[in-house]
Amino acid sequence: MSLRLCSVNSINISRILAQITYYFASYFSLTRSGIFDPSTDAIRFIVPTGNFGDILAGYFAKRMGLPISKLIIATNENDILHRFWQTGAYERQPVANGAAEGGLVEGPRRTPRA
Repeated sequence: MSLRLCSVNSINISRILAQITYYFASYFSLTRSGIFDPSTDAIRFIVPTGNFGDILAGYFAKRMGLPISKLIIATNENDILHRFWQTGAYERQPVANGAAEGGLVEGPRRTPRA
């Protein structure tokens, strides 16, 4: 058997598959807690931009049937992709420290090749 697998920003498919479980685990944890009612409440996930593999895992979880109402990609001062989408210029700047480790990325390494 031959499989054609690829990576996303240095994250292989097995890591993305493992990250899908985080979304399901969060959903079931919220439902069991009693503070979330899936029949009336919507679930949204906010993920730092540096974690493209993680947001892709959320997209796959949604496609697999998890009732995610919205996946939001967040940014901070390290907003190279936001600047790129606004201006068309992919220009790196020094990395600013922040609270979320996933936001400590000024530019995913594989983006220029995409």
